[in-house]
Amino acid sequence: DEVDRLLDAFFEMKELRFRKMGIANVFGDAQVRGFFRALFSQALSEDKPSFVLHGLEVAGKLRAITGSSRSGKRLICEFGAIAEDDLGHASPGDFLFFDNIQEACETGFEVYDFSVGDEPYKRLWCDIETRHFEVLVPLTVKGRMLALTLRQGARLKAFVKNSPTIWKLTKVLRRKAAGQAAPSEEDS
Repeated sequence: DEVDRLLDAFFEMKELRFRKMGIANVFGDAQVRGFFRALFSQALSEDKPSFVLHGLEVAGKLRAITGSSRSGKRLICEFGAIAEDDLGHASPGDFLFFDNIQEACETGFEVYDFSVGDEPYKRLWCDIETRHFEVLVPLTVKGRMLALTLRQGARLKAFVKNSPTIWKLTKVLRRKAAGQAAPSEEDS
């Protein structure tokens, strides 16, 4: 079925991308994949599906995939992937984002949301920034210790990601640890 076809392509694209980046494949676990298959398949039974998949197909091959959720007057792109192939230079992801945004406008959505994470491509499309905050409320001594550890980890992660030099170095080291010598597009 179409959900399986789109998700199979997405999982394959992400597996390759994560391997090149030297990071763990968060979509690799069979239970995670099963969850997404159920989520998007079950949504099809709704009058207005709360979760939707979109794909851009060129020459019989899926080149870009997005998975989105619908919340009120907002269409939220929760994840996306692009094929790293001979058409990568033509920005298939940008074409799919354009189609998604156009469909969102035609359907009456007021906001197309790229979800969490700050990436240069998101700033090319969006003029609204939503700031997210993590709130930890420890209830026990053990909870306070855990909250302190989690806060320090979050601060370190924010420091690294907000420093272009350190973030670029982190990505290079991560890639080298995975055995990938050539820089990826996002490291340029």
